[in-house]
Amino acid sequence: MVRWFGALCLTLLVAFVPPSWGAEPLKVLLLPYTNTMALMKLNQPIRQALETHLGVPVVLFTSANFEAHFDDIRHGNFDVAITGPHFGAWAVMHGHRPLLRYRPSLSPLLAVRKAGGITRPEQLRGKVVALSDALSTSSLGGQRWLAELGLSPGRDYQIMNSPSHTTAIMAVALGQADAAITTHTPIKQAAPEIAEQLTLIVSPFAMPHLFTIANQSLPADQAEKIKAALQAFQDTESGQSFMTSTGYLGYAELSPADVDAMRPVVSMLLTVTGAPAP
Repeated sequence: MVRWFGALCLTLLVAFVPPSWGAEPLKVLLLPYTNTMALMKLNQPIRQALETHLGVPVVLFTSANFEAHFDDIRHGNFDVAITGPHFGAWAVMHGHRPLLRYRPSLSPLLAVRKAGGITRPEQLRGKVVALSDALSTSSLGGQRWLAELGLSPGRDYQIMNSPSHTTAIMAVALGQADAAITTHTPIKQAAPEIAEQLTLIVSPFAMPHLFTIANQSLPADQAEKIKAALQAFQDTESGQSFMTSTGYLGYAELSPADVDAMRPVVSMLLTVTGAPAP
């Protein structure tokens, strides 16, 4: 199920959406990492900038969850996608066009209770670890981190699946889980009375932030116009405000090295979903 949005309206459709240009709206797929209305509101500056620079209508839409989002990526159900780096890397490996990524890096971390006695990942043996969506970058990257320390889910620790980063963090604060795999941003956004109960154990892994990609069916010159529009956006007052308030800080080139850095996480994604390898 795909969620479609214009500037002021929301309509649900179940359909394949082919790439478009010209008179048809440019369709921008967003990663569903937070609730839908917040996601749409957050990304309105990008929609408005693309419309202004390209002179075409732009429609934002998202997916019901991460699994549905990966289905949208796999079926090419987008013109442009702002997506998780593992989903974006898979897409680039399958011929879609890399445009840009957000400048910061992502590092999975463990949120544990201050009074819980856990100071190292190795102490998770026999414990319960809460995850947000099982296909999120933090969940897959965090489990990769634990695996490299010799810890396997089901054998060494038990997984508690949560619908969001917020609920995973809350499970730790309430004593329902011993740790949550997440990233810095959800901790910063947590209520102070929750965050103050937690200690963070940060992984040594740094992954690239969200990828922006174009459908391979778009001609190269059109993809370049989209990229140029986004780069121009970051230098505007609206763009600088957007990049500061979101913590995205600006765009960086989406390089082959960024794609290569995600290969281990893509492999985990394919194992979990059974999707075809590149």
